[in-house]
Amino acid sequence: MHLRVIVCLTACLAGGTSLAAPAPSIPLVTTKPVKVTAAAARGPIFNAKSAVKDDGPDGPTTDVSLARSKDGKMESGLYRAGPSEQDIASYPEDEFMFFIEGSVTLTSADGSVLVVHAGEGAAIPKGWKGHWSTPGYKKYYVTYESGEAK
Repeated sequence: MHLRVIVCLTACLAGGTSLAAPAPSIPLVTTKPVKVTAAAARGPIFNAKSAVKDDGPDGPTTDVSLARSKDGKMESGLYRAGPSEQDIASYPEDEFMFFIEGSVTLTSADGSVLVVHAGEGAAIPKGWKGHWSTPGYKKYYVTYESGEAK
């Protein structure tokens, strides 16, 4: 499942360019700060040339990567997803996400439920098991690809 901003405000602010519609093509490993305006994050940035669209298990999605660490372990960006219901056997990475629009309900394998709405953030550890349910959302994300899940 592809799910990708306290850290984003520093890490994804990694080209001196404002990302308003249409956004310029930005190298994933950046050397200067990148600004994403609130207006761009609400929609226009998802039409950028660098946006990757997919229609997989997350429903219709658009991923806009802003920065990636040189070692490829950390990535930040914005992500838009349509409605989806998925069982997660093992979450693939550590992720912090801050929702701009929409919501997600995360039901852990032990039955505990976490509902996250627009204006709220959540962190999911690599290896998390549970159920992901959403009517759709837009979010900032920061992921970290560590070693084995604990």
